[in-house]
Amino acid sequence: MRVFGSYNESGGVGKSTTAVSLAMVSAEEGHRTVLIDLDPRGATTKWLDVEPKEEGLHVGAILANDEVEGWAKELAVPSSWHPNLRVIPSHRSVSNREKDSSQGLELRLKESLIGLDADVVIIDCPNRQGGPLTLSAFYAADAIVYATSATQDGVDGVEGARKSVAEFRRLRERQGATVDLVEAGIVVGNVNETIMSRVAINAIGELRETGLLLTPIVPSRTIVQEARTVGQWYGNFRKGEPVVTAYKEITRKVLA
Repeated sequence: MRVFGSYNESGGVGKSTTAVSLAMVSAEEGHRTVLIDLDPRGATTKWLDVEPKEEGLHVGAILANDEVEGWAKELAVPSSWHPNLRVIPSHRSVSNREKDSSQGLELRLKESLIGLDADVVIIDCPNRQGGPLTLSAFYAADAIVYATSATQDGVDGVEGARKSVAEFRRLRERQGATVDLVEAGIVVGNVNETIMSRVAINAIGELRETGLLLTPIVPSRTIVQEARTVGQWYGNFRKGEPVVTAYKEITRKVLA
């Protein structure tokens, strides 16, 4: 099982779209996939229109309890989008965990994955710097995918996210622990490839200089937002095919 986090410290730059797209493409490619919504905004949960098995049995239950080994398997609910895709939903109350100082909280998500029958896990991380939620994703993940738009906010969010990952790695090294978390690359989405703005060109140029840019660049299509609004997978529509094609190539590179 491989675990990936979709992360950016700026909001509104495509983090959840990338998380959902990677998870759905992974499922369509035949991988047993679990998508974990760790963002209190619940954008992923709303998009896939999933509900916990019972009230309170969302990702917050994992973070709020001790002895959570195997809970991910129990809390993951089937998605109507694909039989290979399951989702652990979020809830606005998950934000309460940011104020929780319980010892070992940041390790609970990782522990909950023990025994999970999945090939791929995608975590939609909160767009926050540090804190228990972000640290929970870092401890659980094998790799971080930086998801961004071709904007200055997106570039700044990637820069901040990379600093947070680097600081986490330094912390683990100082603790004498094995550092397993790696950077899987940068996904740039929602780009108008017909008439690309100077801002977008400059942003992509800056991201390319990191050496982490994953290609192809994901094109902009209005069907993505339209499908998201009504809780559907944009890949079910012909107009969404260019976006799905781009994410298929990116997903194969990430999972390679």
